[in-house]
Amino acid sequence: MTTREKHNGLIDCDVHPVLSDFNELVPYLDESIQQYMNIGKFAKGALSKQNSGSFKFPASAYANPLPVPLRADAFPPNGDIPGSDPAFLASDLLDRCQTDYAILNIGHGTMSAFHNVEVAAKYTSAANDWLYDKWVKSDPRYRMTMEITPLDPALAVQEIERIGKRPEIVGINMHCVNIPLGKRHYWPIYEIAEAYNLPIVLHPDTEGTGEYAASFGVGPASTYMEWHTSLGLIGQRNVISLVCEGVFERFPNLKVNFIEYGFSWIAPTMWRMDKNWKALRHEVPWVKMLPSEYIRRNIRFGTQPIEEPARPKDLVELIQMIDAEHMLLFCSDYPHWDGDELDRAFLHFPKELRHKVFYENPLASFRLQP
Repeated sequence: MTTREKHNGLIDCDVHPVLSDFNELVPYLDESIQQYMNIGKFAKGALSKQNSGSFKFPASAYANPLPVPLRADAFPPNGDIPGSDPAFLASDLLDRCQTDYAILNIGHGTMSAFHNVEVAAKYTSAANDWLYDKWVKSDPRYRMTMEITPLDPALAVQEIERIGKRPEIVGINMHCVNIPLGKRHYWPIYEIAEAYNLPIVLHPDTEGTGEYAASFGVGPASTYMEWHTSLGLIGQRNVISLVCEGVFERFPNLKVNFIEYGFSWIAPTMWRMDKNWKALRHEVPWVKMLPSEYIRRNIRFGTQPIEEPARPKDLVELIQMIDAEHMLLFCSDYPHWDGDELDRAFLHFPKELRHKVFYENPLASFRLQP
């Protein structure tokens, strides 16, 4: 994909910048947090072999078994890790695909499920400022979602009030913890998100990390493949929660964008919810419409990792079957190993559907100024 005529506008809703070193955050963190995290002048690692006293960043228990879990063709010229160089990424991805906007979702991990919420909040603010200063200011095509701390809505609202009105910030990347998204716990966040016209973005990161990580329904996974395949279960559970708890009645203009959880599972979820609502709606009187109507109105889904049925056209038929043409957002997931390329993943999408997925839907689903 090298010419604009082929896609007539492109907004990439999932591009991952990463830290090459935690010390990049030192200018944004006070010394107490640097000491806690063993970075900056405190990076001696003297206590790393002890059972207590040494900070360890919350990492997934499910290691990717691939020899190169990031794209092998995405290493910048300086030899650093893929996603660490704003100029190279702009050239390698945005110029090559003629991308209008790239929405940056931090790719180096968060502390959203971490037990120490104060530390998590300060780390989150530092990561937001780093992303804005190093990346967003470097190229006018970069936009960003801001991180928050979902375990503490008051701190989350405080962070949104601090930077949420910057025009380059187009969404709130909340991440998933073990509190379903529909719970009243989150409603202060939804209130300010709706007021600021910022969508909530849910993106995998905390699953399997931290003490407050979401479970996979019946228990932990054993392998990376099991973990990766099970992510859709968390997306499904949270869609059900948002609708059944009445979030979209209370916040009718709120958008929630599920990125990297897949989307083919939404069809049977909508059918099952509509069927159950017809018989059980006296239990949830605040759900005034068919669940599928709320989902179509308020929820969007990233395309990556796109499902690959044996007959590729079946995926298009499924999208049309549930009237989901306006619900899908193009995501490259650059520079991750399972990213989708424009000229391969969407070969069977009709031209009009491609334009919706590549441009119209993202433009309507994030706080973007054309």
